Amino acid sequence: MNLKLLFIAVSAALFTLNCSTRNQHKKPSKTKTPERVETTTPTYDSIRISDQGLTGYFKGPEYNEEGDIAHQFSNKVANRVGEYLKDRYSKKCYLKVDLGGINIITKGLNQVDSVYYAIEMPFKRVAKCEAFTGIEHCGSWNYQPSMYLNKRFKELCEGLEKNWSVGNSAHQFYKTEEGFQEYWIQFKHKDYQADCVKQ
Repeated sequence: MNLKLLFIAVSAALFTLNCSTRNQHKKPSKTKTPERVETTTPTYDSIRISDQGLTGYFKGPEYNEEGDIAHQFSNKVANRVGEYLKDRYSKKCYLKVDLGGINIITKGLNQVDSVYYAIEMPFKRVAKCEAFTGIEHCGSWNYQPSMYLNKRFKELCEGLEKNWSVGNSAHQFYKTEEGFQEYWIQFKHKDYQADCVKQ
């Protein structure tokens, strides 16, 4: 009987040992999760806007795979200002850009490396039909002769008048010491100021 018990105890021990060693050789199953790679676009610019105006700057590469990335900052400024003027107009806060107060600075404009481009664009509170709700720009980043820029400016004004602008508009030309040239044009947007025609 003791021999029988001894045989059962040894068999149980061997079975347990066999199971535990089998589990040790088995590789743990890993569920493969695809690697998550995040890419972020670097931020080179900053814009602040209020009823007093806009201040913004771009500091970074002059050109990249998207083209003249630094000059595209003007597009961002125009979009933000246009949205802001429309929003404030719809809330009965009537503004226009003080074109005479705009200050534009460029540093390092040489089409080689990085550049600093800053713009200050003050606003003025005005009567309803003296306000403007649209803004555009037309510029030259690479020392384009004035005749080409003036031609583009004229075409832009004609397009605005035909498609978006009602009533009067206003514009001003700016040039930095480094040769950056740009027209800024503000106008009454037809979707917001049609009632101001001929005022």
